[in-house]
Amino acid sequence: MRTSKISIAVDKQLLRLARRAAAAEEISLSAYIGRALARQLETQERTDAARELYRSWGPETVPTPADWEDFRRAMSRPRKRRKKAA
Repeated sequence: MRTSKISIAVDKQLLRLARRAAAAEEISLSAYIGRALARQLETQERTDAARELYRSWGPETVPTPADWEDFRRAMSRPRKRRKKAA
C-alpha cells in the first residue's frame, strides 16, 4: 500500500483520545487514523448506496420484500478485516 504524508489540525482532546486508543490497540496513531478514515469512507459509501436505492423506488412506490432485502444487503456488507500492524 502506498502512503502519503499529510498535515492536519485536530482538536487536542480528540488527539489525546486517539493516541490512547491507538496505544491500547498497539498500533501507531497513523494506522489508527487511517483505519478510522477507511471506516468513515465505508460508512459514507453505504449511505450513498442506500440513498440511491431509496431514490430508485420513487416517491409513490411501496418497496417490495425484495427491495427491502436489497436494501439490507447494501447496508450490511461485511467489513474487510485488517491485520494488526507489526
